[in-house]
Amino acid sequence: MRSPLAQLVSPEISQMIERKQWREVRDALSTLEPADVADIIDGIEPYEEAAVAFRLLPRDLAGDVFSYFPPEHQERMLQLLGDQRALQVIESLRTDDRVALLDELPVAIAHSMVRRLSPEQRRVTQAILGYDENSVGRLMTPDYVRLKPSWNVARAIDHIRRYGKDAETVHWVFVIDDSGKLIDDIHIRSLLLADPARSIESLMDHEYLTLHATDDREQAVRMMNKYDRTALPVIDSLGLLVGIVTVDDVADVAEEEATEDVHKLGGLEALDQPYMATRFGEMIQKRGIWLAGLFLMQLFTIGVMSSFDEHLDRAVVLAVFVPLIISSGGNTGTQAASLLVRAIALGEVSFSDWWRVASKELRTGLVLGSVLGILGVLTVLGLDVTGLVTSGHAGPLAFTVGTAVVGIVIWGTLIGSLLPIMLQRLGLDPATSSSPLVATLMDISGLTIYFVLALAFLRGTLL
Repeated sequence: MRSPLAQLVSPEISQMIERKQWREVRDALSTLEPADVADIIDGIEPYEEAAVAFRLLPRDLAGDVFSYFPPEHQERMLQLLGDQRALQVIESLRTDDRVALLDELPVAIAHSMVRRLSPEQRRVTQAILGYDENSVGRLMTPDYVRLKPSWNVARAIDHIRRYGKDAETVHWVFVIDDSGKLIDDIHIRSLLLADPARSIESLMDHEYLTLHATDDREQAVRMMNKYDRTALPVIDSLGLLVGIVTVDDVADVAEEEATEDVHKLGGLEALDQPYMATRFGEMIQKRGIWLAGLFLMQLFTIGVMSSFDEHLDRAVVLAVFVPLIISSGGNTGTQAASLLVRAIALGEVSFSDWWRVASKELRTGLVLGSVLGILGVLTVLGLDVTGLVTSGHAGPLAFTVGTAVVGIVIWGTLIGSLLPIMLQRLGLDPATSSSPLVATLMDISGLTIYFVLALAFLRGTLL
């Protein structure tokens, strides 16, 4: 959704472009934050005029503004800018933003752009592109401040003044030895408050956090959140400092991962683009595959129902309580699955905790099931008293329904909690155990439990 500022300013910028007031457009946009400028330019129609507005931006501002455009608009803007100007924009981007853009572009265009980068930028960009798509290495930036332990504070601050303008952040600076290995990190506050004559080595405590370039990017999210850091160093297998990950990059990953989990918990493949930008065909594909799979799984439910056909003919009243039975299992199962998927994402639970999770959910399921079971008994008896459902054997039927609810709720909490853990153990996304999947599994197993208990408890009465 566009901001109120963009809705107000975009028409005015369009009018300036129509009147060819180029300097006024440049001056008006140059005073705003890059995110707001991106929002304003994105709202200009036709998009050719948006490209004109973008061309008028100062070069140092253009790179920051471009990084805020949605991926599909970035590609369109590059096409309108022409090869040379597009290359200038890509080169002006921070390395991590440049890699993210190249990931989104068609392969042929991305390769062409990489080949035309300056040798140094091409080397750094290709190095980051060499890491796995979901790794910390793909997320990091090589733009940071390095210090040597032998320097004094005065030299270090002078170094930061000289090179800090090109760094992603100067809140943290990183100390390396002569071979490039990370040996410590220092907060900028410590430098600013220290005696200028003190050595960097005297400020070091040799306690620092690191990420490995091959770590999953979710590890960066967890560590940044746990230790409340704005930047974390990234090292390779030899301990060499190869980059840093900053809080703004981690925030983007956290939002993307949370969105993906929410989509999967809803029973669809995660969307690659924002909802409004997703094409109709892609939307059908993402949602239809899951729906078709769940639809076919319901055939097992039909199989369970048909196998008890003969008994249902003799006790049709059993079918009345089927919605109550299957909803109890589905609801408790999806509750447990949602809790465990989030706990796994936050690093609170791992495969080694499966027994503790199972025992906890077993106790929880027993209590919740007992409460719902009592409600089930009261429901059957109440319906019988009011005459809405008559069976002639209200007591045994109520006991059967209540017992089935207890068993199904316990089973539902176990399935919902252990399935995400098992999926993680198999290297799959725990969010795949989505609410519709758990609910479908509970439909099948819940009906089986219900009818088996009905055969055991109602034989000689209703059956």
